Amino acid sequence: MKTYFVTQNSRLNTYPLSIFFTVLMVLLAITTEAQNKDGGKNANALMCFNNKSGVPLERTTDLDGKSIEAFPLNKLRSNVRYGFVENYREGMARIKKDQVWGFVNLCGEEYIPAQYEDAEPFNLGKALVKKYNWFFVDHNGVESDIFENVVSAKALSNGFSLVKIASGKYSIIDNSFDKTGTFLSPFYDEMTIISNTSLAVKLNNKWGIMKLGDKQPPVPTFDLIAPIGKDGLMKVKIGDKFGVATINGDILLKPEYGILTDADSQGFIKGIEENKQQVFNAQNLKVSKPFKAISDFDSRGLAIVQDDNNLLGIINKDFQVIINPQFNSIGSLGEFDLIPVSKVVDGKGVKFGFINLQGKEVIPLMYESVGKINKKGLLVVKEIVSCNLDAKGSKIGTCKADKVIDINGGIIVQPITKYPDAGKISYAVTDSIMQNMNVIKTFRTEDKGKNAKIILVREDDFKVITPEPFESIQTTAQGQILFIKLDGLWGTLDISGKYITKCQFKSFAPSKEDYFLVQNAEGKYGYVDAKGKIQVNPEYQSLEPFSNGLAVASKGVNQVGLINKFNAKVAPCIFSTVSLDSGGNYDLTDSSQNKFKLNKQGDCLSNCAKFDEVRSKVNKE
Repeated sequence: MKTYFVTQNSRLNTYPLSIFFTVLMVLLAITTEAQNKDGGKNANALMCFNNKSGVPLERTTDLDGKSIEAFPLNKLRSNVRYGFVENYREGMARIKKDQVWGFVNLCGEEYIPAQYEDAEPFNLGKALVKKYNWFFVDHNGVESDIFENVVSAKALSNGFSLVKIASGKYSIIDNSFDKTGTFLSPFYDEMTIISNTSLAVKLNNKWGIMKLGDKQPPVPTFDLIAPIGKDGLMKVKIGDKFGVATINGDILLKPEYGILTDADSQGFIKGIEENKQQVFNAQNLKVSKPFKAISDFDSRGLAIVQDDNNLLGIINKDFQVIINPQFNSIGSLGEFDLIPVSKVVDGKGVKFGFINLQGKEVIPLMYESVGKINKKGLLVVKEIVSCNLDAKGSKIGTCKADKVIDINGGIIVQPITKYPDAGKISYAVTDSIMQNMNVIKTFRTEDKGKNAKIILVREDDFKVITPEPFESIQTTAQGQILFIKLDGLWGTLDISGKYITKCQFKSFAPSKEDYFLVQNAEGKYGYVDAKGKIQVNPEYQSLEPFSNGLAVASKGVNQVGLINKFNAKVAPCIFSTVSLDSGGNYDLTDSSQNKFKLNKQGDCLSNCAKFDEVRSKVNKE
């Protein structure tokens, strides 16, 4: 049999099929040989032209960050036989299957069978493996001679590996170790990997930094080398002082700090010494000037610094002083980019206020304390005010009292200056909004926030709309009124702050047809409308919800009737029962078992003469 191929010039050529496959296999062999010399190209997806797994290859990234097309390893990770499946490196993925180690290629084939006690990833064409002894295996599964005297091994990079020998010492080898037996570094007491290209080495209780490939071994001079939380940098110690060095051993921050923090999430490292602190930027390697103290940088990149006079200022991430040290205290940057500060004011002692990021006073430093500014620009301040100190008002003095102001200095809620509450009432602004009004809480200072009452301040003009603080305020779905609670009783307020009904109800609850069921202090029920007005006086033992403007009302046994929304007695409360039928009409029965029927509007439908007689009699009483 012959196979025919058409060339570009359309000439017909014939080749035996066997010759074609022979040529193809030779090409593959040449390609594989070339790939074996460069582990990064080995097991190229070309080898998967006869993919036995039948699973489509996927584009992914290997451990070295290279883009490859390979068998999806999650297919193996979902198999309980595999305790570990690593990503690809140099075309091979390290696996632990049935408690022994091996490698799969880019086709997902177990190319080097799982058979080893331990194994390291491929490292420039060879992988460290262990069967009682350590040795190399290459991409074709060919094993080297065993390593004499090596008890543990760790792959590094560029063909270098870290090994530990039987004496407990450490050294470096390369991929020719199986043939040469040559150790490439002195023997150290400890060697710790700090990057793919550097190690911390310890000899005679001193530490140094070794860079792989350097011919000149380091002279250990540090008393400690430790990670600092930033790639490429290390914490180093000489004597009892810490500094910062690169993984190549270059000193960036001299070891002169008793404490050196790890790099924070923004890349800053703080050196702390008695009466001296500096910040090191691990990103650009800049160092701040020394201060007596430096806070952590906040989310906006600002830090508080303290000078030798114990005064506070602010620096930014570039270590520029944006507010010179001059304040006794500085709080956190808050709403409207304002910062609470305090300082000594001549003749007045320490006073509090707010500054902006340019250091300008926005809220003057004249208060005994200042609170947090809320999202609408309200805050609580405490100031010294003139107060009545006795019941007669004859004793006048001063007291520290809270008041609420806005960021422009406008007074929103005045301080309490009259006996017995002078200086004893605290305020707290919140970010809560109730029907376009800010919620401010007030409480007796000794209660520390308990038993708080509520004041409402309109959003648009900051006008207080509550005539007095209330224990609770509830909004309604209609939005026309507020239910307010004082001394345990409820009343109604319109949204301009005027009382509609004084606080007199034990409870209230939404009902139907825009009415609210209320209960007075004696336990009797009535109805308030959506505007907060009492439309049905609380005189009933029970009230049903309205239906088409009518509600069943009861004053007791055999005192049931039917009322409308204005408390007119459509059926006087003299009946034994009043109930709705399936058609929406009312069935009534009196104590003599006379029966009546009224329609949805309250008009009589049956036994009407008797009903009119009863209603007429009651109306005359």
